[in-house]
Amino acid sequence: MKLPISINRSRQGRRGFTMIELLVVISIIAVLAGLVAAVASGASKASKRKKAQGQIMAIQEALEAYKAEYGNYPRPVGGTDDPKASAQMLYQAVSGDGTNMIDGAEPTASDGNPGTDGEFFLDAAFHNGGNSSFTHEDFYLMDPWRHPYNYVRGDESNQTMNPTLFDIWTEATRDPDKEDDEDVWISNWNQ
Repeated sequence: MKLPISINRSRQGRRGFTMIELLVVISIIAVLAGLVAAVASGASKASKRKKAQGQIMAIQEALEAYKAEYGNYPRPVGGTDDPKASAQMLYQAVSGDGTNMIDGAEPTASDGNPGTDGEFFLDAAFHNGGNSSFTHEDFYLMDPWRHPYNYVRGDESNQTMNPTLFDIWTEATRDPDKEDDEDVWISNWNQ
């Protein structure tokens, strides 16, 4: 039995996508996905920079409160310029969680709970009873790249940008492949 002509034509006219058409569509989707990823990456970097700027301003205000109470900015025990000791001291000074890293203070170790007096409590840093992504289990104030903020008191070094105050900064990246570039640092001296 012969099929009517119209049925035969519709079967012949109905065909699938060719391999070339599929490859073109897939490559267009891949290009668009790449563009979206590049834009999202740039937005993430800008967001981290803004967050770091806000954190540095909050730390700076807490250090001003510290100076108002004690007459000077804090410095690490022994006046060391060790970055780890400075980072731990900075955390203690602005959070009230311990004092053993602050020169001249009665030694009390950090326990992960911000001080209850509230004088130097860094509100922006702590949430949910002291747990925050702004702190590290070794009690540092962490930048958005998950590294401690750097701190130097002005009278400790003649290389500070603010010789009578203090410097707080983050290098804004920790790529081992990138060369250290002060132009991208986020700091209290160039805000």
